[in-house]
Amino acid sequence: MRKPWKAVSALVALLVSLGVGVGASAGSRAGSGGVLNWGATILPTTWDPVTSSAGNDGVALNLVYAGLTGLDAKGNAVPALATSWKFLNGGKVIEFTLRKGVKFTDGAPFNADAVKANVLRGQQDTSLIAPQLNTIKSTTIVNPYVIKFNLTGQDYGLPLRLAGKTGMMVSPKAIAATPNGLTQPDGAGPFKLTNYVSGSSATLVKNPGYWDAKDIHLNGVDILQITDPQTLLAALQSGQVDVAMIPGAIANTAKSDGFTVKVVPSLSVASIEVNAAMAPFTDPKIVQAINFALDRKALQQTAYAGIGAVDDEPFPQGYIGYSKAVSNYYTYDPAKAKQILASDPNATNISFPITYFPLPPYDAVAQQIQGELAAVGIKTTLQVLPLSQASQAVYVDHDVAFNPNGIVGRESPLQMLQIQYASDGLLNPCRCAQADLTKAFAAVAQIPTDSSSYAAALQNVTELAVKESANIMLFTEPRIYAYNAAKVKGWPADLIVPRLEGVTLSS
Repeated sequence: MRKPWKAVSALVALLVSLGVGVGASAGSRAGSGGVLNWGATILPTTWDPVTSSAGNDGVALNLVYAGLTGLDAKGNAVPALATSWKFLNGGKVIEFTLRKGVKFTDGAPFNADAVKANVLRGQQDTSLIAPQLNTIKSTTIVNPYVIKFNLTGQDYGLPLRLAGKTGMMVSPKAIAATPNGLTQPDGAGPFKLTNYVSGSSATLVKNPGYWDAKDIHLNGVDILQITDPQTLLAALQSGQVDVAMIPGAIANTAKSDGFTVKVVPSLSVASIEVNAAMAPFTDPKIVQAINFALDRKALQQTAYAGIGAVDDEPFPQGYIGYSKAVSNYYTYDPAKAKQILASDPNATNISFPITYFPLPPYDAVAQQIQGELAAVGIKTTLQVLPLSQASQAVYVDHDVAFNPNGIVGRESPLQMLQIQYASDGLLNPCRCAQADLTKAFAAVAQIPTDSSSYAAALQNVTELAVKESANIMLFTEPRIYAYNAAKVKGWPADLIVPRLEGVTLSS
């Protein structure tokens, strides 16, 4: 029997009646496909793939953009806007054959000129995807539907990276019209954004010109941002949202209320971004002591109700980049943490802020981390970082020392490692890396992804990164979806981001 949650349900209903919530414009998109009402904890930091600084942005960006390539269920690169590709000249050139007859949502044609414009834009100094395109030395347009990327060296992982933000194609017409950044996403994806209220809601309609439109059965998607778990649950119960990605804390309640709860393995891992360029983390022994002071299992229970697994590395067990050598590199051992600190002359009177986001469960996790560190003699303060400032402070300015956070998997395992640990990595606060790790990155890029030696080379990078980096991994974060299975059919189990091909609604 469903619980009433009357006050929270009333709030959701009020928001919807004011046009703030999901479904506010659904009537204009009536039809047999229906409009999916989607509850989300956060909307994208930007609708521009070049300036996007958060991994979670990919969920929304995938609705409005298409990449040159895509990913299958196993994480292999497959055709999308490019129908095929091949490596030439010993892997130093890659040639793409492009899909014909595709147009962006603003009417501009998709062709080799559009691809070149996107590559050049992505390589600009202000671009956050520039490190993922730095192996492209130049482009050669063979004809309107064939383009070559001339590389600085072998880069066999490029087709994987081009399945995400790195390869999302923006209309060249929009690029020319907005040199300072996109104000409206004009892509060639499954949907077009028609209305957006920052921090509140997004309204999308089906793009009939999408190259795979035959598999998009929805007429539209309305996204409502709901950060409070109980409000999210109430929105499900009242029918204001059809599906929601929920925190583990309310999974059992949602299930007992009759909703289908689907736990989907993902590449997301809860972490702590630690800036090794800021004191006291310039001392590796202090970072090591903190790792032993953290009770990862207890933190996982607090944040995710025990769903997932304790993890010392940026990949879940079973994934190609997962290294058994560091699977239990750190164990909860406060006595060992105290011993390390006692032997370190730099470890006296340690004090630093724990900077966290004003979203559950970050508040509870931050308090728990504070208690665990206090138990080994490390003093901390709690400092809230507003969401509006989070991306700039953590990923761009790098002026946050210790930030409970999380990593969202990328299309390429090497890309994920580079973003987190390379000297130019977006998620690497110190922008530093030891020479052997940098060398290992270069070695993996030269190995074809279908080679028998590829996995071992990746796992070597993972091992070096865990041992050398200040960034701390805590536990895996599967995606947990709750929905009415009588209405929502075919909800995906994608590893990276959910795609809506094949999803249908019943009245």
